[in-house]
Amino acid sequence: METTKLGNLKLYGAGHAAGGAYHHVSIKGEGVVGEGLSAAGCRIFGTGLFLGKAETERLRVFGESEFKSNLTSGRINIYGTMKVSGSLQFDRFNLKGLAEICGNMAGESCDVKGKLSVKGDCETEMFHVTGCVDVSGLLNAGDVKLGLSHDVSYVREIGGTTITVKRRAGLFNRKKVKLIADLIEGDQVYLENTEAAVVRGKEVIIGPGCSIGTIEYKNKYECDQHSKIKETNNI
Repeated sequence: METTKLGNLKLYGAGHAAGGAYHHVSIKGEGVVGEGLSAAGCRIFGTGLFLGKAETERLRVFGESEFKSNLTSGRINIYGTMKVSGSLQFDRFNLKGLAEICGNMAGESCDVKGKLSVKGDCETEMFHVTGCVDVSGLLNAGDVKLGLSHDVSYVREIGGTTITVKRRAGLFNRKKVKLIADLIEGDQVYLENTEAAVVRGKEVIIGPGCSIGTIEYKNKYECDQHSKIKETNNI
């Protein structure tokens, strides 16, 4: 049985290449890759534009990257910016910079230092963000940790086992930073600097700087004196 050995794609300076199956893709400078990319690994040092659906086992970006359709990858490391016009599927996603996902986002672990924007839903086992996050749909994760800084974060609904939201102290947090959500629901919930219509959980602890409409708890409830709660129900 014969096996086809895939070649490597290397774009240096400014270049354009057709999509297709490659072993490794390397862009140093400005590169444009056509529709239908499949590769074991992809590294970008500079700017990379992918015109169609892309699949890669490992993606590393040092600069700027844009995917015009869906992106599927095992491990993703972004040091800079990334935009995905479709949906993003991954195993491990690590971001230090800015990322915008126009569709849904799903994977095992997501670790962000910077800003992440998701226009659809986001589903992961672990979701850790230091900075700010904007999720237009549902954020569903087993372990949610948000370290708020720099700006206001928006998440329509958060569902998880353990949910921790804290204001991160720092020199760049001079203006008001907070999380705004319609619904936050988990087994164990701890919140700071959060505005939410409904918070529901088995154990709910409200730290300073919160404004909550309704809290529904089962086993435990605590509230900081510097937070405002309109209604509390033991369910």
